[in-house]
Amino acid sequence: MKKKAISSLLSCSLLFSGALVSAQEQAQESSSVSGTIGLGALIINSGNNLNPKGSEERLDNLQSGADRETTVIPPILVNAVWDVGEAEGMKLYLSTTPPIDEVGGFTIDMGGSYRLPEVGIFEGSFFVSPFAKVYENPYLVGVNRIETDTTKFGAQVGLNRIMGSGLRVKFIYLNDDVDDDVIGALEPTLARDGSVYVLNMNYSFYPTDTLEIRPRVGVHFGDYDGQANSYTKYKLSLEARYTLDKVMIVPRVYYSHSDYDEEHPVFDQTRENDGYGISLMTTYMAPFNFKNWSTTALVSLSKGDSNIDFFDTEAVTIGGFINYRF
Repeated sequence: MKKKAISSLLSCSLLFSGALVSAQEQAQESSSVSGTIGLGALIINSGNNLNPKGSEERLDNLQSGADRETTVIPPILVNAVWDVGEAEGMKLYLSTTPPIDEVGGFTIDMGGSYRLPEVGIFEGSFFVSPFAKVYENPYLVGVNRIETDTTKFGAQVGLNRIMGSGLRVKFIYLNDDVDDDVIGALEPTLARDGSVYVLNMNYSFYPTDTLEIRPRVGVHFGDYDGQANSYTKYKLSLEARYTLDKVMIVPRVYYSHSDYDEEHPVFDQTRENDGYGISLMTTYMAPFNFKNWSTTALVSLSKGDSNIDFFDTEAVTIGGFINYRF
């Protein structure tokens, strides 16, 4: 099943690449490419018993959250847009930004957008997170837990700037496929193959020419083979973008609540999770008067509180990037 899914995704990638080449040949002088590429590092200090990068292989008990572990990731951030032909026509894009929390870290997202007169901007893409890992059985005690791959891929469609307003609506589908789901074989209610369906909405307000305020609301439905892992999550967030001369400041806060469908057989309770987070990203443009360059600093704090201590999470992330705009 997984090999077929990956093969289909690769085929779509090849078709997308072919579309880029074809669009370039057809548009010739009228097409243009723009975007940014960033190089840097993220230092992540996190505790998460379900994440191999956020917990130790060996557990002494199942009664507490994970001790925090530190990892350093040297990501490449890419956001590119191919304006095919007319300025108000088709645009193709490539991004490495995860569309939802459940996707994880590094993501390849490829898609396109098209302006529909008097309606809005239609957007659609497909994405994959190829390097995610989980434990075969995260609830083992006294022995080393073994990692396994989990492939996450999906698609998203949305309508942006609806009727000329700041309203955006997006639907996202995610498929999650664990290679060796040992715990799912032992306890079918904990099987981790499944899907996530998300409806996201946000609206942009512009109190001034230099300030954008964007509230967001999202509803997430996790439909997994194991009903103890299936859930409904509500997420609220508020983001602002403030530009002052060469500096852009982007603060963000969020809150989420998750209710799971059935009792967890290991803990004899039904999970409930509350999530909190705050982040600040600052970008300084044209340092030393280098016109197409910028630097970005990021710091974020997040915490997850569960009625079952084992599922408590926390993370501190610090990052820095040098970006080139083309």
